[in-house]
Amino acid sequence: MQPTSGEMLGIYETMLLIRTTELKMVELFKKGEIEGHMLPCLGQEAIPASLAKVYADTDYLVTGHRGGGHYVARGCDYNALWAELYGRVDGVTKGRGGQIHLMDMTKKAMTGNAVVGQQWGIATGAGFVARKRGVMVVAVGGEGSTNRGVFHESLNMAAVQKLPILYVIEYNDRQMWNVCSETTAGERIATRALAYGMEGASVDGNDVLAIHAKAAEFVRKIREGSGPCLLECITAKWTDSVSNLRNLPENVEAMKKPDFDPVLRFETRLRIDGVLTDSLDLQIKENVRQKLQGALSFALASPVPDRYDGIDEVYSQPV
Repeated sequence: MQPTSGEMLGIYETMLLIRTTELKMVELFKKGEIEGHMLPCLGQEAIPASLAKVYADTDYLVTGHRGGGHYVARGCDYNALWAELYGRVDGVTKGRGGQIHLMDMTKKAMTGNAVVGQQWGIATGAGFVARKRGVMVVAVGGEGSTNRGVFHESLNMAAVQKLPILYVIEYNDRQMWNVCSETTAGERIATRALAYGMEGASVDGNDVLAIHAKAAEFVRKIREGSGPCLLECITAKWTDSVSNLRNLPENVEAMKKPDFDPVLRFETRLRIDGVLTDSLDLQIKENVRQKLQGALSFALASPVPDRYDGIDEVYSQPV
């Protein structure tokens, strides 16, 4: 089922908020105003924004690297995100974890993990809890992490147990220094689903409606008890980490093409369909601007951590 006009405008606004957030994060890092290891999801905004309209608020969300977009799309605490980037006590982990450890447990969202591939195991474990509670899990990661043993172990266990999990691959064809053909056998990650007797499919990861349609189909089947499904979204990342903002030559060239930018592509589609007008677009962009400015003000007003509190809540008490 295609999203309604209102839902499509919501997806568009979410994509803009993700894009604006990630660009500001890169800008502030380059200025030296924030520190730490950060992995932007620039160029992949369509995936988190589309998925958020398919899964339910009661479902679990677990991601690996580049989870900031999923954190935003889930509706997690936006002020706390920025306080975390500034290393302040009101951050999601009180300023200790940074961007790759974003989470909001009030939203059942663990949208960051520093260890490549570990989100697959965490999500599969959550699948047992989800099954008991009548909900599901959305697990997200890049194609590089699918070469880890935990990915295959997780899919095998989920298939055997018919766990309610939607596995989503953000295929951007780039690990830090390799293209996928140098590290990964087979042309498509989605075909790996066949080995475990689950359904798998590949879609254009820059096409909101394609992602939404296949994800909605898989979610329906998962909720009906058919077991896990694997969705591969073929996209491209525009940068590596904030500390390694190399220009990927093929991406620089591709950015000249309208279809390469998922935000511009969706905006164009909405205008052609008569869903987005100039006045609506201005209002949406103003909403995004105000939300960002409000969060930045909140973060800068948040206290700096006391160094003597560094081990609080790290160990169980009493040890």
